[in-house]
Amino acid sequence: MKKVFLSTLTSLLLGLCFLFALVVNVAAQGGPRGAISGTVKDEKGAAVAGAQINLVNSTTGVTERTATSDSSGGFNMAQLPIGDYRLTVTATGFSKAEVPDVKVNVSETTTVNVPLKVGQISESVTVTGAATEIQLSSATTGETLSAQTIGTLPLSTRNFLTLLTLSPGANTELFQSDALGRGAVTMNVNGQRPTNNNYQLEGINANDINLPILDNVALPNPQTIQEFKTQTSLYDASQGRNAGG
Repeated sequence: MKKVFLSTLTSLLLGLCFLFALVVNVAAQGGPRGAISGTVKDEKGAAVAGAQINLVNSTTGVTERTATSDSSGGFNMAQLPIGDYRLTVTATGFSKAEVPDVKVNVSETTTVNVPLKVGQISESVTVTGAATEIQLSSATTGETLSAQTIGTLPLSTRNFLTLLTLSPGANTELFQSDALGRGAVTMNVNGQRPTNNNYQLEGINANDINLPILDNVALPNPQTIQEFKTQTSLYDASQGRNAGG
């Protein structure tokens, strides 16, 4: 019996090590993502093809992605880590345009339409109001909460899940304010049962092995969360595992 127990225990430990390595690897490769798309046009509204677009992470200063506008002036940068970016556009015969504040939210596409002015590339024009977070490429409905909101609103038990009820269509029972740690949070989205929801942490499946509920998962400190989003309806196939939220 000892040999069988030790063998089983060893297999279990090896399996847990493999699972941990897999989770770390997936998180390092990506986590939650968003996208940026838009068009490059001149002052008269004509498309500018062949413009060079450079995207720099405002926090790290590292170039995250480069692209070239197509024949209709359009460009698209998918699978971007969430965060703040600075976008610059250069084209022959035009001044360099810079959009300083471009925010990428989880599972959303930020639209950036950049107008170019005739001039020398050495000249630089800062474009304000070019980036819009209004979803033009998706009909998905939901609410994104930033780190500022998460860190500012009071949480009696330090459980960020209670903020999910700020999203239209989401509600829960009265939260047990004297509970420690997780407490009991059961979410109903658009009248669906709590077991109809789909939970992801850093883009990784965080559902219970038996039921699609967030259970037996260590919840992060609210101050470590950059943002989270509740999608309530019309989400695409990549998010539509369940009929709830």
